[in-house]
Order: sequence, then C-alpha cells, then structure tokens
Amino acid sequence: MIAVVLGSLAAVANASQALVSKRLTLRYPARQLIGVLFALNCLVVLPFAPFVPWHWNESTVALHLVSAALMVVTAIAVWDMFDQGAASSTTTASALSPIPAAFFAAILLPGAFVPLQAVAAVLVTLGVLWALGGAFGEVGRWWVIWRVITAAGGHGLLVVVTKLQADMNVGVVETYVVRTGLAAIVTLLLFLPRDVPLSSAPRLFIRSLLVTTSFVLVILGVQQGSPVVVQTLVATTPLFVLAVESYRTGTRPPRRALGAALLVVAGVAIVLATSGT
Repeated sequence: MIAVVLGSLAAVANASQALVSKRLTLRYPARQLIGVLFALNCLVVLPFAPFVPWHWNESTVALHLVSAALMVVTAIAVWDMFDQGAASSTTTASALSPIPAAFFAAILLPGAFVPLQAVAAVLVTLGVLWALGGAFGEVGRWWVIWRVITAAGGHGLLVVVTKLQADMNVGVVETYVVRTGLAAIVTLLLFLPRDVPLSSAPRLFIRSLLVTTSFVLVILGVQQGSPVVVQTLVATTPLFVLAVESYRTGTRPPRRALGAALLVVAGVAIVLATSGT
C-alpha cells in the first residue's frame, strides 16, 4: 500500500512539473533547458549526499551509467514533445510507460512480476490514451510515435533499473544525485544553454523542486514495492494535467475522458488488489 500511495503522489507532482515545463518552452529553447534543469535537480538533493552511505562496485556503477543514459534519451524525447504539444499530450509517454515497465520487470525481476499488474498497466494505458486522442494535432505522426515510444520505453526501463539499484541497497540520494549529475554533464555538452539567461533561475528551480519530488517519490515507492505498481500509478499523470488544462481554458474535457477515467479506475483497483504493500 505504501508503494501505491507514493506512486499516486508522484503522479500529482509529475503533473505539476509538466504544466510548468510547458510554460518554460514558451520562453526558452526546449533542448537548451535540459542540461540546466538536470544540474538544478542534482543540486536539490546534493546537500544530503555527505550524510548517507554510498555503494560503489562494478554492478552499481554500471546501473548508474545505464540510468543516466536513459534519463538523457527520455529527456530529449519529452522536451521535444513539450516544445510541440500541450502538457497533457506530452505526458502520453507516462501513460505508456507501465507496458515496458511490466515487460522489463518480467525479464529482469521475475520474482517481482505479477501478471494481473500487467493487465492493470494495459487498462491504464488504454484509458489515458483514449482521453488524449489526437492531442498533438498537426505534428507528424511518426515524429510523435518515435518520441512517445522512446520516452515510454525509457521511463519503463528506468523504473526497473531503479528497483535493481534498490535491491543492491543503493539509496535515494545516491541514485538521484549520480544519475542527474551525469545526465547534466552530457546534456550541457550536447545543448549549450546559450539562450537560457541567469534571470530564469527562479522559474527553473521551481520546476526542479517539482520534478525532484516526483522522482524521489518514485524511487521510494520502488524501494517499497513493485516497479510496475508504481509506474502504473504514475501513468495517471495525463488525467490530472487534462483536468487542470480544462479548468484553465474553461472548457469541458471530451466525453471520452469519462470512459477513460473508468478504465483508469479499473486498472488502479487491480493495482490496489495486487500490491500487497
């Protein structure tokens, strides 16, 4: 049950950062934001680094490198989508991520895999995608498909890698500081933030607090339970974003959103029934 609560809170925090992220792309070049934000994300948790145990061996270092690479690849895909579409359409990747999470868990964590959780992941994914429909509008179909697949697969595998790190007793601070620090170095070199002024720091820091909260909750949830359970709850993020966007624009969500919500509720009910923690 703890994993369910943490996953749900992570979805709310993730929805909040998605809305802020979209606003940032209206001010600054999307890809130039990535490295700066990774660096700020790292700085949020870095003060705790001296006070926690660290675990360094070949296996933990390899997982750190894999998780950093996954964060770089998924961040590029996600920020490209933020640049072209609404926050709700971008978080489609979150809706798809339970599928690869279930797939990779079955391969890498067979003892932690529960078939009904895979069913829940499918229900939640179908529900959220139904609600989103053609939210990207005129953007090329293949442009969207490849980025959604990349982001979803990256997020799904990342949460399983996080579970592998937790099984090696790698803590929250070490997990987050190392992956975000390495990702910051790579993306700052790839996309120099020439057009991101120092005056943007307060806005960027607010976003870093939100996304760090979401990631820390995910890591804690994965340490307490199944990565598929946690990622399934995080997959409800687009529904929160849709609700906020509808409120801001004064328009009603499409009718299909109601049916989508019912599918999501069914999926979450299965998660609650099978989580056991």
